[in-house]
Amino acid sequence: MPEIPNFEHNGISIETQRPPEPMGPLGDNVVGWVVTAPDRDADKIPLNVPFRIASQGDAQLLDTTGDELGTGWHAVSESLKKATVPHYVVVVEEGATDEETQANIIGGIDPESGQPKGTAALAGCREVPTIIAAPGFSHELPVAQELATMARRLMCRVVLDCGDVPIDGAIDYSESLGGEGTGFRRCYLAYQMAEIYSRAAQGNVFVAPSVHAVGALSAVKPWESPGNQGVLIQGVSRHVDYNILDKSTNGDLLNRYGISYYARTSMGGFSLIGNRGVTGEFISHVGLEDAICRKLVSASQKAMAKNLTKSFMEQEVRKVDAFVQDQVAAEIIPGGRVYLHPDLNTVERYKNGSWYIVIEYGRYSPNEHMIFHVNAVDSIVEEFLEEVL
Repeated sequence: MPEIPNFEHNGISIETQRPPEPMGPLGDNVVGWVVTAPDRDADKIPLNVPFRIASQGDAQLLDTTGDELGTGWHAVSESLKKATVPHYVVVVEEGATDEETQANIIGGIDPESGQPKGTAALAGCREVPTIIAAPGFSHELPVAQELATMARRLMCRVVLDCGDVPIDGAIDYSESLGGEGTGFRRCYLAYQMAEIYSRAAQGNVFVAPSVHAVGALSAVKPWESPGNQGVLIQGVSRHVDYNILDKSTNGDLLNRYGISYYARTSMGGFSLIGNRGVTGEFISHVGLEDAICRKLVSASQKAMAKNLTKSFMEQEVRKVDAFVQDQVAAEIIPGGRVYLHPDLNTVERYKNGSWYIVIEYGRYSPNEHMIFHVNAVDSIVEEFLEEVL
């Protein structure tokens, strides 16, 4: 007889289906630097290519002569003293002039080879940076703008330098960056050159303000403030008054303009003072938002091109909600909920392959201002006298 067209199989078939993989925890910090290192190991660290450093031994490849030239060696070695996290360095060539070096830091795309250079090369890091900086150069507005642009692309934060200028000059620079809506909301601005010991100089030298601020930022979770952390420095280039009770100090003025600084506190030594970015937003709130968004990006790729069935959409909502509730349990956020948007999910948008998931979450704020009411009241004395008499 001819083949039976509706015959499938005389036996059994097993089809398995698995629930979506958990999204996992929010990631830890990864630092990306754009630096100079004229005495690097050129065989292992090519120019304009991200190189991963995870230890002081790796960092030594930035300075094979011990002369501590360039910005890379001090940036990475000092930060590693504060927190052991992965560092990616993009080393650029030092120009004949400061302007040429600055142009190399800014970088771009090589018109002939198509290779990204300078800051643009940070996008090629194997692990996406959560903090980026260009110490010694980011006090120049063009460099700050390029870093801010890259931070928006990578969804990470930037630590910028203030120049070695009086406080009024630092405030002028902060004001030049602008407030909310200018593209600098991910920028944390650090003031004062920091004094550290140099073996090459056999004495103390100054490094850019961003160096130790990056270390402090990388030592805490992305959703925590770097403020009030001790930093391993011996002094600063310019003194800033700090008093935990006084609102009229220069330190309080700097914080008012979104500038963080180093000062001696009652804890001993120097600490980084400042919780906010240049737009006034808590830098920990920015870090939390970026960490959540990076996780959504990494977890969504596998689901692309699937049919938008009812079970698929409900499954994705449950997956994201489970992730949000995990952050609540870990006390990363105080609460959150996930649901399909009731208005934006229209027939026309669905037909076009678009659908909307709403993620609402709360944020913990840093302890920036404690207010104690110390009240002497007669009623307590009256109660005491009633017991005595």
